[in-house]
Amino acid sequence: ITECVYAELQKLGPKFKIALKVASDKKFERLPCSHAGTYADDCLVDRVQASRIYIVATCDRDLKRRIRKVPGVPIMYVSKRKYTIERLPDAFMAPK
Repeated sequence: ITECVYAELQKLGPKFKIALKVASDKKFERLPCSHAGTYADDCLVDRVQASRIYIVATCDRDLKRRIRKVPGVPIMYVSKRKYTIERLPDAFMAPK
């Protein structure tokens, strides 16, 4: 979880209390951000474009749309009370 995502969750207030509690769990590594004042979505998109080793977990439609444009980055989200992970595109890392 990046520092800017954590800061944004804190700013959003009580509506995102559960997400903040999950983000605060010590099981998740806090990733430092070297920028100042960047929107959390921009930070995530920049990070996955630089290194495609992440799974992005979000229910934000706009962020999912932006992340889908980056090949090979799985997206995890909750839909109808079930966790879903979009699979990698067939052309990426597919056995031949």
